[in-house]
Amino acid sequence: MALSKRLDTVLRLVPPCETAADIGTDHGLTAAALIERGLCGCVIATDLREGPLKAARKLVAERGLNGQIELRLGDGLAPLKPGEAQTIVITGMGGALMQRILTEGIEVARAAKRLILSPQSELPEFRRFLEENGCGILTERVVEEDGKFYFILSVRPDLPLPLTEAEREFGRNVAEDNFPEYTGFLDKEEKKLNSILQNIAENSAGNEERILAIRYKLQLIGTVKRAIGKKGRKTMGIKLGFGLMRLPRLADGSIDIEQGKQMVDRFLAGGGTYFDTAFVYEGSEEATRKMLVERIPRESYTLATKINARAAGSAEAARAQFETSLERTGAGYFDYYLLHAMGSGNIDLYRDYGLWEFVAEKKKEGLIKHFGFSFHDTPELLDQILTEHPEAEFVQLQINYADWENPDVQSRACYEVARKHGKPVVIMEPVKGGTLASLPEEAEAVFKGIRPELSVASWGIRFAASLDGVLAVLSGMSTLEQMEDNMSFMENFEPLNEEERAAVGKAVEILASQRQIPCTACKYCVEGCPMGIKIPNLFSVYNFFLRFRNLETAKKRYEWRQKETGKASDCIKCGACEGSCPQHLPIRDLLEEIAGVLE
Repeated sequence: MALSKRLDTVLRLVPPCETAADIGTDHGLTAAALIERGLCGCVIATDLREGPLKAARKLVAERGLNGQIELRLGDGLAPLKPGEAQTIVITGMGGALMQRILTEGIEVARAAKRLILSPQSELPEFRRFLEENGCGILTERVVEEDGKFYFILSVRPDLPLPLTEAEREFGRNVAEDNFPEYTGFLDKEEKKLNSILQNIAENSAGNEERILAIRYKLQLIGTVKRAIGKKGRKTMGIKLGFGLMRLPRLADGSIDIEQGKQMVDRFLAGGGTYFDTAFVYEGSEEATRKMLVERIPRESYTLATKINARAAGSAEAARAQFETSLERTGAGYFDYYLLHAMGSGNIDLYRDYGLWEFVAEKKKEGLIKHFGFSFHDTPELLDQILTEHPEAEFVQLQINYADWENPDVQSRACYEVARKHGKPVVIMEPVKGGTLASLPEEAEAVFKGIRPELSVASWGIRFAASLDGVLAVLSGMSTLEQMEDNMSFMENFEPLNEEERAAVGKAVEILASQRQIPCTACKYCVEGCPMGIKIPNLFSVYNFFLRFRNLETAKKRYEWRQKETGKASDCIKCGACEGSCPQHLPIRDLLEEIAGVLE
């Protein structure tokens, strides 16, 4: 069957499945093509009017497709039951109408594995609608027919993916072999906007806001064109997330807001959108307001923060954390909201305090777009939580190559559980709190021998970002230099190839042969210490000694640390630290060992 270029492109984005649905089938061409190309075993074709269905019946009969195509009369997704179709195709209608159809049939849409959508108008608004409803745009294609450009979107209804402002306006993950037509679309849009700008500039009084909006869109087009010009660039968005836990500090210990602003600007300019903070990160939420919220349009980024049951101590105090976080950040709402550091030691608190129900209520109120939880425990417990709480939309896990097969952390097993439940993953600690940024010389030589231009830290982030189903890889950057380094390999991200994966395996073997304390410097242990010992600081010094065996320098570093923390021998062995350690470290025994070596 001869197909238009647009319909051919639609079909090329349809994954093989048992049953597909063609909504607004018109004359039945798409439904017939789905069968004839072997993309599915049967098609449910629907239309609002009897006339098009009559034409479709004739085509089905002529093609000998009776029994494979079922025609149904009805509006939008109403004729379908949830789960009947694994792929749903909707084309040939405006964005507003398509948005209504998906809204009214959201249960049917969410039960599908893939949506192939081609809205003919209001594309930026439609992309925002998908984003706000937890539907992730995997890729887009552009087709020019009769002087008009059409976008076809491949969408996962169960995978929330944040969009940059450029992606909302001009598309996400446009394939490289589609760039000629895509560039033609951008050129046309640029010409149109410049023409409008020229016309209204002659009478700018009262048009200041419109002029600024047009110039902003022209700037976005320039950003997209530059991205296309970079070799190997496949997306205008990046997987890197800006972790706001370890922000730069001034000499007096306060957060360096000015350097933080520069880091935010660099992150956004490179296509970053995902910012991550938490109620218990000291000063972070307030700094987020100053560095980000007060300076950048709210729709240009996504913000995540967290509620911590253990730190609250009561249901009322926990719920108050949400309002405090809103006040501190000034964000108005949170794109991602997490139950923080969930594990066997606090899972009952989140249940007893009613926090699952609380975050669901806030989502209904529009104050939370998506909610999930961060997790530090066994894959068995993770499986239990996701089974009991299928409403969780994503999971934040500690994943790095050193912990991938670590029997204590079990990164790989936890990741596989999350994917089994169909949950996208936010990755934390990809560089293991900085531990994987400074390796033994033998391990560093393995990496430098293959990619000498890349930093050691880049291998941890690229390992994590190479996994499927990853929403964001968080990096807790503390300096503008660290930001520049991360952007240097994540702006044009290349997944690990086979040679690089083998190198990671070799580095893991080398690390396993050298003892280190696997502390990520999360500082959860510090708050509850009655002696005020800044435990991660002491572990950092001791790890230096274990790595380089330089006792003299290690003792000098340890002595210098005494200005800001108690000694290891000050520990009274109360155990409060071990109860809050996500890594389940034997902190009391380690402090005793450190005291014996360095004091």
